[in-house]
Amino acid sequence: MNRFYQQPKIWQWTITSFMLVIAVALIILWMWLMIQSNFYFLLIFLYVPAFQFLLSPLFTLIGMYKYLSPMLLAYAPNPKKYDLHNGTSFDYLFLYQKGTRGYLWQSILLKYYLDGLLAIVQELEEEKIPESIVIRGSSYFFSERTAQKLGFELRSTGFAEKLNIIANYLDLLWMYSLSKGRLRFPRLNNVKTAQTTGANLKEKKEELLNLKFFIEHRISSERKKVKFHHDQ
Repeated sequence: MNRFYQQPKIWQWTITSFMLVIAVALIILWMWLMIQSNFYFLLIFLYVPAFQFLLSPLFTLIGMYKYLSPMLLAYAPNPKKYDLHNGTSFDYLFLYQKGTRGYLWQSILLKYYLDGLLAIVQELEEEKIPESIVIRGSSYFFSERTAQKLGFELRSTGFAEKLNIIANYLDLLWMYSLSKGRLRFPRLNNVKTAQTTGANLKEKKEELLNLKFFIEHRISSERKKVKFHHDQ
């Protein structure tokens, strides 16, 4: 989790309550606008990212979001399924460091994803979750080759998931562009659902550790390059 959740609970809940009030006010405003004209429904592309940001602390504090690493979370986790999602814009606010965009930030994100998958492996080893658990998530930040190497099967994304991605496209756009170092428009037709089981993921522990070691080495090298150019 980001450093917001390291603060005293009273402080967390105070800020969370304030953000919830803003979210409710925005919902009321949006409903009123749509009564005036159906045209305002198109504001959904602005409102959904705003709600995602404002409600992220609440969903975390009530357990709807379970963070496996600073940038990988399971939505409404249960013993049957872990529905994995990238961290929210609220997490980016606390985790992003100036000068880390592009290849370096992409590597840092990948490390966070690997940390999250290894956290699941640890839960499996400690028998906190069954090996039959289904682990799934969208693959737009993982390459197809990497996903398959880690034991994930790729399949077409369902209609409901595609609608959710479209509604969150603005968030996806700037997060994706940040990881690429320049403005890049994610191609929604490339988005697939990656799925595996706890048993299969557990068998890939060595590959996960090896890939994490490689990524950490790459991050270290990239940081040195950034520091060198900054000092010039």
